[in-house]
Order: sequence, then structure tokens, then C-alpha cells
Amino acid sequence: MPTIDLRTLVLFLFTFTLIVAVHEFGHYFTARLLGMRVLEFAIGFGPRLFGFARGEIEYNVRAIPFGGYVRILGQDDFAIHQEGIGDPRAFTTKPWWMQAIVLVAGVTMNMVLALLVLTIAFASGTTAPTGDVKVDQVAASSPAEKAGIQIGDIVRSIDGRQITRSQDLVNYVRQRARTESEVTLDIERNGRPITPVKAIPRADPPEGEGPLGIRLEDVQGPVAVALPQAFGQAVSLTGDVVSQIAQLPGQLLAARGAGTGGPEVGGPIQIFTVVGQVSQFGVPTFLKLIGVLSVNLAVINIVPFPGLDGGRLFFVLVAGIFRKRLSPQVEAAVHAVGFLILLGLIAVVSFFDIRRVVGG
Repeated sequence: MPTIDLRTLVLFLFTFTLIVAVHEFGHYFTARLLGMRVLEFAIGFGPRLFGFARGEIEYNVRAIPFGGYVRILGQDDFAIHQEGIGDPRAFTTKPWWMQAIVLVAGVTMNMVLALLVLTIAFASGTTAPTGDVKVDQVAASSPAEKAGIQIGDIVRSIDGRQITRSQDLVNYVRQRARTESEVTLDIERNGRPITPVKAIPRADPPEGEGPLGIRLEDVQGPVAVALPQAFGQAVSLTGDVVSQIAQLPGQLLAARGAGTGGPEVGGPIQIFTVVGQVSQFGVPTFLKLIGVLSVNLAVINIVPFPGLDGGRLFFVLVAGIFRKRLSPQVEAAVHAVGFLILLGLIAVVSFFDIRRVVGG
């Protein structure tokens, strides 16, 4: 079972709170822009620790540092008796398209956050092949061992051909092995070039060994790119994440029908574990995790399910199409049931997360 340390806990709470706070800021900013009355913007939940009031808005930090929320007059999703009825600055008093903008703004801000942090990650240096090809393993009694090649050696060229990818070296050696022709490798060891190494690749090596008897690794490291290219990579990764999430329901249903395990779905505990692991690989990689999680929150939140922004948006769009709002009490009941279902799903996923962590 992985160690749960204070550093991982702080990073986990920071990551989740940042993503949620940015989401809620989208609601807060557009609500104020469109003339709605914002009652409170809070970081965290539970009892109020400290805060201040500016104008008619309270800004608070609460005891449980896990996410946050914004309260807008009239947006009482789970309340039977709603506030602000008839108030010109209440959420429900505004035109349906204004309500829709406020609801979509949270998801939009999560996408903006994702693109921002992913662009910074790619521009500052994210993990990618460096162009160094390292010897990872040398088979006993192989041509490589007899020639003096050692684990950790960096292959710079072969027969004068520069090597930046392991596959290029493998392909060339296989060609030379057909006639068992000698090859010359320029190697760097401990940061310094050594005398060129000569070896004859085998045409018929033992099973599990290549012609030279070495296993190669493409060295990974932080590689920075120009800002426009970094933004393009951020957009591409965001699109990939959205596509994977969209395909997930079908994959889960197909796996269930076929009786296979299917794709792995994780909850808060799994995210906590991943945060601890990813934080070991530096800031750029950690920023990539924040970006991916922000995209996940955006996509999931826009799903038209009760209790989510997508569910609220569905009711707003229905009211806009038919020019009549459904009963606030019915909406409140539907959102409350949806919220309970979501809590149940989180509990189930967390149960399997715990089993996975402890090896069950």
C-alpha cells in the first residue's frame, strides 16, 4: 500500500481546490457581469474560518479545504423554498440565455485552465525522447559483451550514421546481420566518448536476444518547445482526453457484455495516488496532470445529469424552448436525487479504489 504523506495530501487538496475554484470563478464572474447578485464566493466547505465582505458579497475560506462554491441569489438547486423570487437580480429572474451563460462558464474556465497549464508544461519542458539511445541490457556471451559494451552506454552512431532513435539502430543492425558484416559503434560512457567498438551481429541469435545481444532504451527527459507549438500540443492533448472520456461509456458497456475487465475507472482515492506518483516527476509533468483533471471535470460537469451543471443547463434550455419554467420544487427534487446518485457512484468507485490500493 502506498505511503500517504503530508506532501501528497497537500498537493492533492491544492490540485482539486484549484480546479474547482477556477470552475466556480467562471460562474462568479459571468453572474456579476450579467447583473446577478452574488451572495458568497467560498474556498472549501464547512464552518467559516475567516473572510471578508466587499459590498454585498462575502469572500470566505472554510474549514474543509476541498473545492469551493459560489452562491448566486435564486440558484437554490436543492431548496424547496427558494430565495430571490421576483428579485430583478436573482438568477431565475434573468433571461434563459443569461442563465445558460453562467452555467456554461464554469466548464469553459476549466478548459481555459487546462489549455493554460498544458501550454506552460509543454513550453517549459515536458517528458519526451531526448535523442539519446542507451544500452539497457547486455546478454551474456553476446557479440556486444565480447566487444566490451556495457549497460548505461549511450550509442551515438553506427558506421558513421547518427543514432537518435533505438529503432533506427535496430533496423540497421538487422540488415547487417543478414551477411554477418562487422559494425562500428561510437559510444559515450559516463559522459565521455570511448574508443569505437566493433562487433559482428549474429544472423541467428538465441531466442529473446537481438543480433548484438543488447536491449536499448530511448532516454526520456524534459524537452521544451516554442510557445505556439506548446499551445498546439495542449490543444491536441485536450482533444485526446475529451475523446477518451466520450468513448468510456461504450467501452464499459462493451467490456461488461464481453465479460472482460474493461477500462479502469478511478475516483478520489485513485486521483490521490496518482498525484503522489506524478509529483515525483517535476513541475511540468504535474501541470499536465492538473490540465488533464481539469478537462475531466469540464466534460463530466457538462453531462446533462441532475445535480451537475449540464443537468441545470438542460432545465434552463427546456424553459427557454417552451417559455415556461418547470416547478422549482420539481427541479429541486430532481437535482437532489441526482446528487444522491452521484454520491453513491463516488462511494462505489472509491470502494474499488481501496480494494485496488490494498491489493484486493
